[in-house]
Amino acid sequence: MPYYALLLDDDYGNICIKKSFKNYEIGDTIEFDSIESGVPQAKIQKKIAIIGTGLMGKQLTQFFSQNGYSVILYSRTEEGSVKAIKKIEKGLSKTKDPQEIKIITNRIDPSDELSRLKDAELIIESVIEDMEIKKQLFSDISSMCQKNAIIATNTSSLPITELATFVSNPERFIGMHFFNPVSKMQLVEIVYGQDTSKDTIEYVINLSNGLGKTPILVKDSPGFIVNRSLMPFINEAASLLQEGVSPNDIDNAIKLGLNHPMGPLALADLIGLDICVSIMKTLYKGFNDARYIPSPMFHELISKGHLGKKVGKGFYNYSI
Repeated sequence: MPYYALLLDDDYGNICIKKSFKNYEIGDTIEFDSIESGVPQAKIQKKIAIIGTGLMGKQLTQFFSQNGYSVILYSRTEEGSVKAIKKIEKGLSKTKDPQEIKIITNRIDPSDELSRLKDAELIIESVIEDMEIKKQLFSDISSMCQKNAIIATNTSSLPITELATFVSNPERFIGMHFFNPVSKMQLVEIVYGQDTSKDTIEYVINLSNGLGKTPILVKDSPGFIVNRSLMPFINEAASLLQEGVSPNDIDNAIKLGLNHPMGPLALADLIGLDICVSIMKTLYKGFNDARYIPSPMFHELISKGHLGKKVGKGFYNYSI
């Protein structure tokens, strides 16, 4: 037969059998146009935009596209976004066959034009943790995107309320802090600012739940929950290293004594030593607490270019 049957059950318990000549692809969502018509068709996924092609930008792009979303991946240069997609393809090749990879990457639309953001209903920023760079970016985004588009930042520590002052309609601005690696880490810190609306909060919570994540609602404060608690812990481990304790002994003590899956120094390498220092500086500025002054070990390693696992060297050597 040149067609196949679709057995559909909608939210109201209605069942419809539809014979179709249309070829659907893996990942397509079928839904009714209306309850009255009972005619299903492939849903056109609403577009989101990811800004930034660094480690988290690439991971977020891959994660959303694997979950069926159409993603506009913005980089300052077209070469940057195309290169990011190639790295995503390389990563997917470890677990996916070529057909699956093609389906996933076909959902990613690389661009170096901010004007393309007008097509997105959700924009997630994931660029360097620099307040001035983010402020300018959000000011530019506001002039390009839809007035009702939600603008989210993946910042790990910067104040949401302050960033929101550079967004028109700041009630639509919110923090969505994902964790590395995005595909495995369940937590998303949903950080609301002074002006963030209840509708915006509800939207990102529902989105996170739909992605299989666990959203935690956090009031805006430096470092939010995780990094405010984590950075003194990592900083103290670096101080122990400076006092002569071996990195393996420090990490093994924490893993075995506290049942942590990863030691603090290995975790710092995974986060990135430069990112850790940036977060600690933000925390120190917010709380004026000496616990957040980065250990000299961070500056020593960073000055050598040892930024962590992403470059092959940090507290540990990953190039061996």
